[in-house]
Amino acid sequence: MNYRFAVENRNYEDFSSGRVFYNQKGTTSFPVRLASEIYQLCKSILLKNGCDKPYVLYDPCCGGAYLLASIGFIHGEEISGIYASDVDETITPLAERNLALLTKEGMDERISEIQKMLVEYGKESHSQALESSLSLRNVLEERDKSIEAKCFVSDITKNNNLTNTIRGVNMIITDIPYGEIVSWNSMEDEKGAVEKLLDNVLEVMSSDSVIAIISKSKSKIKHKAFKQVERFVIGKRQITILKPINTYNYRRS
Repeated sequence: MNYRFAVENRNYEDFSSGRVFYNQKGTTSFPVRLASEIYQLCKSILLKNGCDKPYVLYDPCCGGAYLLASIGFIHGEEISGIYASDVDETITPLAERNLALLTKEGMDERISEIQKMLVEYGKESHSQALESSLSLRNVLEERDKSIEAKCFVSDITKNNNLTNTIRGVNMIITDIPYGEIVSWNSMEDEKGAVEKLLDNVLEVMSSDSVIAIISKSKSKIKHKAFKQVERFVIGKRQITILKPINTYNYRRS
């Protein structure tokens, strides 16, 4: 697969998990260039349908929000809001901390933490982390305002009323569990879990919204209320982009 949008193979070391972004055992990172490619592909679809920026993003399987935070730094000038949820209540505080880095206050707090570690331990890794954090702080300085982010605990395979929490979602991007490091909490069957996920996110999507699901390369991602717009495979990952067919009729059925 050739990249269509993230054509420049940049150095993304500032985004390394555990460097500036927070991490913890049991969470996963995500290829930053691929995250940018997916976002830009979704954006191109929205623009074709007359939906211009700023955009609101949601990830219902956010983990530590590494994917969302990466997109937020690279494309934050086009994003007004981010929602992130996960079934694991021990993970959502990590997601909150990573998304807080998209604010000057959150990044300043992280810089202070890294400076203290550098003074106390004097490791080269802390020096590199400080350099990266200052670089990311400069990115935020160039923006007019911070991205509003909200994290919450939710099992997306259950019948949750997301409309009580989420408004105006244009783009859903989610890296669903593969069953190796992370897995579905309440369901063993991926097909059934994905169907439930799509059932539940539909209520916060409009006919112009898109959802990008990152899965294993051989996964079958489909739903009667959605049509496939794009699909591509890169390495062991498959990215499937769907649009609702008719949200109004499906919600009434």
